[in-house]
Amino acid sequence: MVFLVVESSQSVRESLCYVLLAFGVRGIPVANRKSAVEALGKNATVDGAIVDIDNKDVDGTQLISELKGSESTRGISIIVHTVQTSKDIVMRMVDLGVAGYLLKPFDADTAKTKLAAIFSKLATHNSQRRHIRVRPSSDELARVSFRIGRAKQITSGRIVDISLGGMAAELLNPPEGDAIAPGTPISRMEIALAGKTLSPSASVVMYKLKVLAVRFDILNPSDKKALERYIFKSISS
Repeated sequence: MVFLVVESSQSVRESLCYVLLAFGVRGIPVANRKSAVEALGKNATVDGAIVDIDNKDVDGTQLISELKGSESTRGISIIVHTVQTSKDIVMRMVDLGVAGYLLKPFDADTAKTKLAAIFSKLATHNSQRRHIRVRPSSDELARVSFRIGRAKQITSGRIVDISLGGMAAELLNPPEGDAIAPGTPISRMEIALAGKTLSPSASVVMYKLKVLAVRFDILNPSDKKALERYIFKSISS
């Protein structure tokens, strides 16, 4: 699922894209109506847009009118980002067929809660696709290391793909026997990724032919932010 994020503030644009990642949605950040139209021309599978209607440079209201007035883009779900709550504005947006509202000032936790409610009502949102996975490039030193239980051996591997929800890795020195089984807890992993070291706790989902898949059980705020930035950069490049 792909959403345009049409917002005047660069920091808010990027923060909204990070929030969208939690729903398995790829955000395409653009600054104004003209850039949004250009992005639509390059991305035929855009499902929705979060649009700032307050800043005149963005020209968000005109963009919404154009999207809803065109047969080819009428089905795009629009979420309005605004400080305006007057009855006239709300009724105008209703007439244009917007899917929901995010009120300013931007707050990541509030936006996530509101978007969860909006996405639950959108038929286009696949609730089973919770996270976007990215594959580190071949020249990246994306590695993971961990211990299982009280074992002395440090197991290490090459990260095959990673998301906010978990990762898969090809183990370089897998432990012998059945030490790794579905549900096995890994209280602390060390993940080296793009110059950062992340330390989530995880649980084994699957292990077969030296490939380990885990679910992240706990991801601290700083690690989550670093991973959001990594994923956002990977899907935006």
